[in-house]
Amino acid sequence: MTKRMGLLAVVGIVAGAGAAGATGMSVNHVPLQPGTTIASCLQRAAIAIASTGLRPLNTTATAAWGEREGGRIFSIYCLPDNNVAIFIGAGNSSREVSPDVTSLMNAFRDGAGGGGGAPRK
Repeated sequence: MTKRMGLLAVVGIVAGAGAAGATGMSVNHVPLQPGTTIASCLQRAAIAIASTGLRPLNTTATAAWGEREGGRIFSIYCLPDNNVAIFIGAGNSSREVSPDVTSLMNAFRDGAGGGGGAPRK
């Protein structure tokens, strides 16, 4: 229940403050191993963003951000207390951002440190 509430809160924040004019969104998550720190999660998130060719944006206390041409915005929210990283892409359509969300998830799983598991939608 706590994970679901956290996911809904993050989706609400991104939907309200996401890319201007965005009409499509893709959201997914990767489980984190217990004991994952916010620092290691954010490091993996930054590596995933860079390795998928997104232009890195400012990192916040709990999220790494990136963008792609055409106003597509992506975020990886690290919630280690809930053992989850949430992946969000916003753009003109979910079909447009979904492949990048999948690429981010794969890069995150393959990145530095442990953690990760099979995606669930």
